[in-house]
Order: sequence, then C-alpha cells, then structure tokens
Amino acid sequence: MTRARYRMDRLATYGFFIFMGIGTTAWLSRLPSVKQALGLKPSALALMTILGGCGALVAMLFSGVLTNWLGVRKSMLLAVSTWCLGMFIASYAVHVESVPGVVAGLFFNSAGISLWGTVNTVEAGAVERTSEKSVMSRFHASYSLGMFLALALGSFLSSRGVSVPVHIAFNALATLLLIVACIMICPTRPLGDVTTGEAGEAGPKTAAAGADGQAPVETPSAFRKQLAAWVEPFVLMLALIDIALEASEGAVSDWASIGLVESFKVPEHMANLAPTVFAAAMIVSRFIGPAVIDRLGHAVGLYLTLLVSALGIAVYSLSPNLAGSLVGTALWGVGAALGVPIVTTLATVDPSMAAQRASVISTAYYGVSWIIPPAIGFLGDHMGVRASVLLLSVILVLVTALVGPVTRVKTLAGGHPRA
Repeated sequence: MTRARYRMDRLATYGFFIFMGIGTTAWLSRLPSVKQALGLKPSALALMTILGGCGALVAMLFSGVLTNWLGVRKSMLLAVSTWCLGMFIASYAVHVESVPGVVAGLFFNSAGISLWGTVNTVEAGAVERTSEKSVMSRFHASYSLGMFLALALGSFLSSRGVSVPVHIAFNALATLLLIVACIMICPTRPLGDVTTGEAGEAGPKTAAAGADGQAPVETPSAFRKQLAAWVEPFVLMLALIDIALEASEGAVSDWASIGLVESFKVPEHMANLAPTVFAAAMIVSRFIGPAVIDRLGHAVGLYLTLLVSALGIAVYSLSPNLAGSLVGTALWGVGAALGVPIVTTLATVDPSMAAQRASVISTAYYGVSWIIPPAIGFLGDHMGVRASVLLLSVILVLVTALVGPVTRVKTLAGGHPRA
C-alpha cells in the first residue's frame, strides 16, 4: 500500500467522523426549542426520542452485513442518505408541530446513524491497524470537534432567532454534500474493504483447495458471522461498557442544557455552554489520548475514563450554581474522552470480524443513545433533570467490573484484542 493511498484513507476517515459530529449534533443543539415548540414535558420528549430511536435497533441487525456486502463507500452513502431523509422529515414535522412526524423522521435518522457508526468504526479500525499506532482517539476527537462546532453554531442561530426547521434542513443538506465529498476522496478500495472482505461479498464463500490437496473449506457468511458476534462474551462485555459510556455521553447532548434551563432559568444559548464545554474537554483529551493510551495501557485508561466521568456527573448534578455545573461538565468530558476509542480498538483488532464486532459496538454506542439517555426524562418529571442524571454515575462505577476481563485478553495469531 502506498503512503498516498493511506493518507487519503485517513483523511476521508477524519471527514466521516467530523461531519458526523456536525450533522448529528445540530438536532441536539436545538432540543430545548423543539421541546418548547411541541409543548412537551421531559417524559414526552423522552418517549418521542425513544420511539424514533427504534430505527437504530432495526438497523443494528443489518449494519455489519451491509458494510461487508456493499463496502465502505456505498454503505456510507446509504447511511448518510437515510439520516438526511430523517432530518428533512423531522424538520418539516417541527414546522407543522407534528409529534408523530418527528418520530417518523427520527426513525430514519437513527437507522442511518447506526449504519454510519458501523462504517466509521470499520474504516477507523483498519486505518489504525495499518498505522500500527494508537490513532483511534484522534478520529473520535474529530467527532467531538464536529459536536463543538455544531453546538456553537446552534447557540448562535438560536440567539439570532433562526427557526429549528430551517437550521436542521440546511444542516442535513450541507452534511450530505460534505460526506459525498469525503467518499470521493476515499480510495476506490478503502482499507475497511481490504480487511473485512471484498465489497459485494454476500453469502458463504468457499476457499480454494490448498497445495496439500485438502478439500475446500467453507468460510462463514457475513450474516452468520454477524450472529456469532452478538453472542460472543468478549464483544458483549465491550458493548456493556460502551452502553454505559454512551448513556453518559448521550445524556450531555439530550439533557445537560435542558437541566441548566430548568435549574438556573438561563436562555437556550447560555444553557448550550454545558454540552459545548463537554465537547471542548473531549477534543483536547482525545487529541492527547494516543500518548496516554500508549503509556498507561487500555486497562488503566478504561478505569480512569469510567471513574472520572462518574465524578464529573456528580459535580454537574449536585452543584448549587451554574459555574459549578459547568466545571462538572468539563470533568465529565475529560473522563468520557478515551472510553469509546479504547473499546473500538479492542473490538476491531481482528480484521476478519471487524465489521461484525463493529456493528455490535456501534449499535451500543449510537443505537442505545436513542433509548437510555432519553429515558432520563421520565425521572426528570419527578425529581428534576440534573438529579436524574446522577443515576448514570452509579452505572459507570458498576461497569468497571468488566474492565479486567476485556483487557486481559491477549493478542493471538487470530488477531484477538490485547490489553
């Protein structure tokens, strides 16, 4: 592989992540306005988001298979087109104040995000294996940078009185065009295709007879490998850790600003300081992450990310003033920064199972974010949003029990992850 081809793969992967951050966070930056426009209580907003998130649960069954079958470029185009369609539907539904319409839009939105996350994970894992360095956290840093930019833009447009439908529709179209540009930059045969099988491969394959005259060996189909990944204990433990991390990260996007509006009566553009500070803390932590991971290892890195995140949530939830809550949000972001990149690296070390394991992890990361964090709204009706978020710190502490088992696995000839 030439250095030029590797650079194009890496550049396209950075684009996939950063524009995903920009595109998907625009909706989250306007949630307080959506809540107000539709006249929803926290529990109703939660139910609307959970129902819309069912699209991710459907897509999770096929995302790994589609990535194997279509390849990185076609799968990415399908993913972002599905997401874009959902955003157009949701933006129009907000305009006509139709909650069922928003649910329909979010269904397509979440389905597209689930596939998008799988493709990102497969391609990023392949690029990291080729580089032989810890670069995964920097890809995720670009996603956080996209979040930061989208939140800043959302706050600015909100302060200028730009309506939610106009903002969301133009954001969806711009993101679609930018991702298409990244697909054009990406080599015809991306690294993710090289390591997970030829694009267009579907159904069982039969290996040619070896030089020793042995009979051909049938290799599992992509769908059978996908089912195997869903019952693999190692992958399921990684997914549980990822669910806890995403529940805490998704809660920032869904509820951090609403919690500040509720507790301190600040306007939307000021309340958006919380997810903006969170994103900024993640960007810095993820860019320095490779040095931290290489020095401390995956096990210590995961312990730190879970425990510091739990501490940050506690400070955000219990602080009596806005400044204290923002400090807690910064701690929250520093803690959450390296967890998902480490989990992603561990899940994609084996190239033969990268797409299938990635679909499980990305479903946990992007799919569950449409269910668990919104569910906080049901508690928020009774005890307030900030107090409800505190439950997540307990979950993060509990899943530290899984860190030892998933990071004790050594690298074998088959490509299994190592600590």
